[in-house]
Amino acid sequence: MPSPGMLVYFAFILLIIIAISFKKKPVIIAALGLLAVGTLDTGSFVAGIQVAFRGVLLTAADLLPIILLIGLVVAMTGMLKETETETILIKPILKIKNAAFLYWLAGAMLLALSLFLWPTPAVSLLGALILPLIHRSRISPLGLAVGLCIFGEGIALAGDYVIQGAPGLTARSAGVAMEQVLWQSLPLVCGSGIIASLIGFRVMTVQQKKNIPVYKLVDNRERLDGQKGEEQQKAQEQEEQEELDALPPIKQNHQSQKRKRTILALTAAAFYLLAVIWLIYGKLRGDSAVAVIGGVTLLVLILGTVLADYKTSFNTFGRYIQTGMKFSMEVFAPIVIISGFFLLGTHSGYENVLLHQGAGYLEQLANNLSGIVVLNKYSCALLVMLTAVLGAMSGSGFAALPLAGGIAAALGQAAGISAVPLAVLGQVTAIWTDAAVIPWGFPAIVSAVTQTDAAQIVRLNVLPWLATLCFSLIWTLFNY
Repeated sequence: MPSPGMLVYFAFILLIIIAISFKKKPVIIAALGLLAVGTLDTGSFVAGIQVAFRGVLLTAADLLPIILLIGLVVAMTGMLKETETETILIKPILKIKNAAFLYWLAGAMLLALSLFLWPTPAVSLLGALILPLIHRSRISPLGLAVGLCIFGEGIALAGDYVIQGAPGLTARSAGVAMEQVLWQSLPLVCGSGIIASLIGFRVMTVQQKKNIPVYKLVDNRERLDGQKGEEQQKAQEQEEQEELDALPPIKQNHQSQKRKRTILALTAAAFYLLAVIWLIYGKLRGDSAVAVIGGVTLLVLILGTVLADYKTSFNTFGRYIQTGMKFSMEVFAPIVIISGFFLLGTHSGYENVLLHQGAGYLEQLANNLSGIVVLNKYSCALLVMLTAVLGAMSGSGFAALPLAGGIAAALGQAAGISAVPLAVLGQVTAIWTDAAVIPWGFPAIVSAVTQTDAAQIVRLNVLPWLATLCFSLIWTLFNY
C-alpha cells in the first residue's frame, strides 16, 4: 500500500509536468512538494521543513561545481569579448557562413570531447568557443543548443564506449557482463543517434529561418554586455570610449593592443589544449575533470584581465566574476529547488533527505507496477522504459541506471527473457531522457553555455527524444 508521502510525491510530479506543458515554471510547485512530502512522511510540520531544506542543500552541494564552472566560463567569455580576443580565437570558424556545417562541426567536436571527458565538463570547455561563435555568426542559438544536447549527452553517454561508466553501472545493476551491454547497445546508440541528429538538424534549420536574436531567447535577464538592450549598449559604449580617452596614449596604441590580444589568444588556446591532454592521459573524470577545466578557466581569466590593463585589473576582474556568477546563479537557482524535489524519489534522497532505509519512491512504484502488469517482452520493455524515464526526472540520467538495470533483471527473470536487452533499453532511455527533455538536467547546462532558455530547448527536443525512444523500443522488441 503506497504511503501518503509517496502518493503526494507523484501528485506533485503530475502537477510539475502540467505546469511545464503550459509553459509555466514549476519552481513553486516543487518547493511546495518538498514541504508537503516531508510533512506527510515524517508526520511533523517542523520535521517537514527540515526535509525541504535538506533536499535543497544536498542538491545545491551536488550542483555547486557546475554552477561555479559555468560562472567562470561566462566570466572568461566576457573578458575575451571585451578585450576583442575572441575575434582571434574564432576567426577561422567565422569564415564558415553555412549554419548547417557549424551544426555538424560543433556536434562532432562536443561528441569527441564528451567521449573522453563526459558531457558536463566537455560542454563547459566548448562553451568558451560557442558563446563568441553565437554572438558573431548567424547560427540559431536554440538550434545549436538542440544539437549540443543530442551530441553531447544523448549520443556520447548513451553508449559511453570510452570511459564505460554507464554500461558498467548498468551491467552491475542487472547482474550481466559489461561486454554484453556494450555490444547490444551499439545498434541502439548508433541508430538513435543518427535519427536524433537528423531531426535536430531539421529543428535547427527551422529556427534558423526565424533568426531570433540571442537576447530575446532569455527571460529579460541581463546577460553579457553584448546582449543588453540598444540603449544600455550605447551607454556602455560611450562609457568605454570615455575610459579609453582617459588612458595614456600607450594604452590606445592599436598595434600594442593587437599584440596583447594575440598573446592572450595563443595562451588560452594552449592552456585548454594542455588541459584536454592532461584529462585524457591522466584519466580524470567527473568532478576531477570539472576542477581542471574550472582552474584553467580561472587562470586564463586572471591572465587576460591583467594583460589587458593591469592598472584597472582589480576592479575589472571583480566585475567579470560578478557577471559570470550572477548569470550562473540565475540559471541554476530554480533548478536547485526542482532537483531537490525529485531527489526525494531516489534511493539517495530517500536515505539522506527523508532519513529512511530502503527503496525510494520511484523504485517502489516500479516494483509495484511489475507486480500488477502481465509480464511478456512487450510489457517488460515498456515498464523498463517507464522506470528509466521516472528515474531520469531527478535530473541525472546516470542516477537512473541502477534503478533501470535492477528492474530489467527482476522483470527478465520473472518473464523468462534475457535481462541484457532490457537493461540496454533502460540505459539508452534514461540517458536520452536526461539529455533532451528534463529542463533541470543536461539542457540546463546547455542553456547556460548558449545563453538560451532551458524550457525552450526541451520543447524543441521532444520530437528527437520521442523518435529515439520509438526506435530503441522497436529494435529491442524485434531483434531480441
